[in-house]
Amino acid sequence: MLEKRLIEVVKKYPDKTAIAYDKLRISYQELYANIKNLSTYLKTIGIAQGDCIALVLPNSPEFAIAFYATAKLNAIVLPINPLLKEEELSFYIIDSNPSAIITNSDGADISRKIISKIDKKIELIILNDTCLLTKEVDNSIIIESTSTFKDDVLYQYSSGSTGRPKRVCRTQNNLYNEVINFTETTNISPADNILCIVPLYHAHGLGNCLLAAIHNGATLVILEQVSHQGKTIEVPFVFRRSRVLELIDKEKITILPAVPYIFNTLAETPDDTQVDVSTLKLCFSAGNFLSKDIFDKFLQRFGIPVRQLYGCTEAGSIAINLDTNLKNTYSSVGCPLKNIDIKIIDDAAKELPTGSIGELVIKSQALTRGYCNNPELNQQVFQDGSFFTGDLGKKDEVGRIYITGRKQIFIDTGGYKVDPLEIENILTTHNQVKEAVVVGIKGLFAGEIIKAVIVPQNQNICDEKCILSYCKDRLADFKVPKIIEFRDEIPKSPLGKVLRKNLIDNFSETIKS
Repeated sequence: MLEKRLIEVVKKYPDKTAIAYDKLRISYQELYANIKNLSTYLKTIGIAQGDCIALVLPNSPEFAIAFYATAKLNAIVLPINPLLKEEELSFYIIDSNPSAIITNSDGADISRKIISKIDKKIELIILNDTCLLTKEVDNSIIIESTSTFKDDVLYQYSSGSTGRPKRVCRTQNNLYNEVINFTETTNISPADNILCIVPLYHAHGLGNCLLAAIHNGATLVILEQVSHQGKTIEVPFVFRRSRVLELIDKEKITILPAVPYIFNTLAETPDDTQVDVSTLKLCFSAGNFLSKDIFDKFLQRFGIPVRQLYGCTEAGSIAINLDTNLKNTYSSVGCPLKNIDIKIIDDAAKELPTGSIGELVIKSQALTRGYCNNPELNQQVFQDGSFFTGDLGKKDEVGRIYITGRKQIFIDTGGYKVDPLEIENILTTHNQVKEAVVVGIKGLFAGEIIKAVIVPQNQNICDEKCILSYCKDRLADFKVPKIIEFRDEIPKSPLGKVLRKNLIDNFSETIKS
């Protein structure tokens, strides 16, 4: 289904730029040629329908090619954050049981280490850089498919209340319906240029950047990676701001999907900096709540409203605020996308009236069938074709959705959404840590700073440097706590519930690294 739509676009717009990356421009015909070449290679090494292929790749043309090449074989794509450390990556590789890992030179060593410790043959495919992509165009287009489109094509992981990521399985039909729903609601067309500055391994980037662009014959402009001494490095977004603004102007960007942290950083562009964002027609934020402060700052700086989008790994994009006047409704995630139904229910699963706060339950053809190998949880949150999201919200009189809270707690740090329970699980494996609670505290800028509160086994042995070193070896850098606080005990309610609010200090603290 994904390939069929891609072929329709290739036939209609063969010479149109599909992907722009730094100085490289790949036409739709060239893109499909690369996809066919990689797909053929995967087939020759034994990859078959239903096999899983892990993509440990940054945002790049290679990611797009590997994704569609895997889908062409009716195999399953597992996109993984390439910034993860060995222990984190190993969890996903072991849990998903892939037949191959596709990575670049940056991820080759860590992938080899992981493969060497697994008692199974896993092919390692290294796509080094975009200069190696073929420019040869094969005009023949052959569709080879035995899939019913109800087979899994995508694995992604969603964190939850257990602190253990849950594998979400989605089909080609799910993804096709997701992009149809988004397209019909936002009216994306071949005339659009979408700027990708959010991770493609995440549901936001995959659905609202890659799939939205390719499905509609639009151009996907990918912010290039930063290299230092031949190795890709991660730098704070503030240092990419001028490049992003340059791309918006140069590439005539019309659609900008991002997260609150990014919009805040863009809004803080100095007033004396000349910028031209006149081509932007749709800016939308997902991943976390967009504060009024960020909304106002961006509107004042650029004259463009940032619209809230609501989505989840289990179903992709769900709702978006497309109100003409956002003055009074900026905090709403808007109405459901076309073909999606949202209900607000109480604890007895009864639908609530307008204005009442309850749990959001969604029904959509883009929705996953459930979590892999988790039947008990599936029975709780997937019922009668609906998904009980765990998010709290309400509807107004015209059907707009307002998110008011979550049953699950996440920390928004540097544009990443981090599950504190994952960090707590790592900390409590340290032999000198008795208890650990991780919270987010408001930073000097947008987003939060990760703080770990620890009750040590022995106050004289456990120290901050030891804890930080332990975390850095096992967690991606953006998950490592910036503040460590030692306490004699964790504050708890009479029923034993951790009082997280009592651990969040509003005053400024010295950030330790």
